[in-house]
Amino acid sequence: MNISPDMTLREAIGIFYKANNLPEDGGVSKKNWSPITCRGLKIYLPNFEWRKKAIPFHDLHHMLTGYNLSPTGEFQISAWEFAAGRYPNIFTTFFCIPLVGMGAVLIPKKQFIAFLRGRRSQTLYSYNNYEPLLNKTVGELQKEILTRNNYSASRGDVFAYLTWVALSFLVISIPFFVFLLILPGVF
Repeated sequence: MNISPDMTLREAIGIFYKANNLPEDGGVSKKNWSPITCRGLKIYLPNFEWRKKAIPFHDLHHMLTGYNLSPTGEFQISAWEFAAGRYPNIFTTFFCIPLVGMGAVLIPKKQFIAFLRGRRSQTLYSYNNYEPLLNKTVGELQKEILTRNNYSASRGDVFAYLTWVALSFLVISIPFFVFLLILPGVF
């Protein structure tokens, strides 16, 4: 992907979507189902209103941080986003938190570095309107929200990371606990 710091976000996000075989708006305008792409595999997810609001900012985060649309990139961007600031609502949080635990298991060092980077950055979710951001340049917004490569971890960083990982495993385990509660009545 050939994205320059001098490009506007409008130009850059268009290149990002095209390079990842996504619709021009990332799928926000789709009424019922929206695609996500991962290593050439396209999966369609229900396009709830909470998801439509989060997608544009989430995709900008991918582009600005450089975390690509792959399993590794999704694990990293989830850790970065949880560390940098809260998701816009509880549904987005529950949808994305399992990625934190999966990343902690599958790419522990990269995941923790992404989390540290997020602890020293901020998300775009606090912006109420996506459109004005698109007139800024990639470089301008990166300077506003991203850290300057200080990845040394404090005890507070480690505690916060382990807390998010534990919460992730708790959310991942909920269906199993429900199944175990239902199981005795089934047999």
